[in-house]
Amino acid sequence: MKTDGTVACWGDNNYGESTPPTGTFSSVGAGGYHTCGVKTDGTVACWGLNNTGQSTPPTGTFSSVSAGGNLTCGVKTDGTVACWGDFGPF
Repeated sequence: MKTDGTVACWGDNNYGESTPPTGTFSSVGAGGYHTCGVKTDGTVACWGLNNTGQSTPPTGTFSSVSAGGNLTCGVKTDGTVACWGDFGPF
């Protein structure tokens, strides 16, 4: 993240994982082939590969997000955890 809240990504970009959307963010998490970030309004935006739904966040507001492999999880502002993407097998 840049000091102005925008996101700069680099590296492989085969699935758009290094092409962030416009806007400002408070935090960002990078997975295997996707990236998600909490925007300054609390919503989550994801970009990159979405073959298992890992880049399709649920609605609501979040305080943090963590992406990895084909799964993403975030802590919602009400303290609950939401996860999306591929859950298994592990």
